[in-house]
Amino acid sequence: MIIVKLNIVDYELKVLLEGDYETEEERLGDAFEEQMYKKAIAQTEKDGWTLPPLPTYYEVTE
Repeated sequence: MIIVKLNIVDYELKVLLEGDYETEEERLGDAFEEQMYKKAIAQTEKDGWTLPPLPTYYEVTE
């Protein structure tokens, strides 16, 4: 499981993504965090969350 924490002004949203952290990190290399961020944004839209303009900070964890 991959967890992407989106820090947006006054709140934090944790998005859970399917997949293995180490496998995806190895597969994507330097683009790993950016790709997981993009997947997290897409997942929030799919789940019906309304986000303000793009988060100011994000963190990808296992």
